[in-house]
Amino acid sequence: MQVPLVYKDTPQFGFDIGTHNIKVVQLHKAGHKTEVQGYGTAYFPPESVVEGIVSDPAALAKAVKPLLHKLSYGKLTSNRVVTGLPSAKLFTRTLELPPMSGGDLNQAIAYEVEQYVPVPVTDLYIDHEVVNTTSGKDGHMDVVMTAAPRAIVDSYLKLFDELKLEVGAIEAGMTAVVRALLHSGDAGGSTLVVDIGSISSDLTIYDTYIPLTGSVPVGGQNYTDALVSQLGIKVEEANEIKEKFGLTPSGMHDKVFPSLEPQLQTLVKEIKRVIKFYESRHEEPKKVESLVLSGGTAQMPGLDEFLRQQVGLPLTVGDPWKNLEIKKGNHPQETPTYVTAIGLALRGLL
Repeated sequence: MQVPLVYKDTPQFGFDIGTHNIKVVQLHKAGHKTEVQGYGTAYFPPESVVEGIVSDPAALAKAVKPLLHKLSYGKLTSNRVVTGLPSAKLFTRTLELPPMSGGDLNQAIAYEVEQYVPVPVTDLYIDHEVVNTTSGKDGHMDVVMTAAPRAIVDSYLKLFDELKLEVGAIEAGMTAVVRALLHSGDAGGSTLVVDIGSISSDLTIYDTYIPLTGSVPVGGQNYTDALVSQLGIKVEEANEIKEKFGLTPSGMHDKVFPSLEPQLQTLVKEIKRVIKFYESRHEEPKKVESLVLSGGTAQMPGLDEFLRQQVGLPLTVGDPWKNLEIKKGNHPQETPTYVTAIGLALRGLL
């Protein structure tokens, strides 16, 4: 039998399914550099994805196929994808269990799922990872358990079947977000990551692994809807106000801020809840050191300063394109929107 001297794994690209668009990113290693092979976005009718489920895989595939052949930049050299599941639809817990393995560990996880997940086990795909172990008299193991609705996962698989794409890996979207921000240097230490999507904001705290996640149903679309409702304006006008002025001082501030404040305070409340829970669950004092925002709405003017003042921690808006090599003039303007796709593409390099 002939054995190749150099083994090269199949290239993979990140495939991020949002609420109204799909983003793809492929990266490749060039020495110590990570280069952008290609990226692009395809839009589809919002009704194509309902509650995280791809409701019409054939129609969605039709909208996406042109993108796969012609990107905004570069090209895809693979038909193998790494995709992420919507974090708001997943059930994730960090379990502290006595040292065990094999069947005993599987049984313990199944018991935890039955106790804490409000969905029948038969309707879920369940996975776990041992992230930390300690020895001695009080030795234990920390296990991150994730349960995903079969309806969502199966609908993704049908979509990829329609697109004739091979699935290399499926993971939680928030895991990809953190990976991208670690690569860019925006996350590290005990960092609270707030990823603001279209209809929800996902939160997680990174501390060598992801021990805690949360989600709140407030996103970019909610801010737009609030402006439309409170100011009596059209969606296009609301989006323009949100993107150009946001929460910064302007002639519209006295009307804009009161319109958005209920949604903003809901987000602040969830951020503080996650921080408090994280800091209280450790025997030794452990503090969240900083916040980083990602997602399209992270760029809303004044949002970073508002959250910085409300939470009282250092805060940055993540740029997942940092530390990626791309030809001059091809850097996308809406940088945070690609964070999940980039994180998935980075997984494809491992």
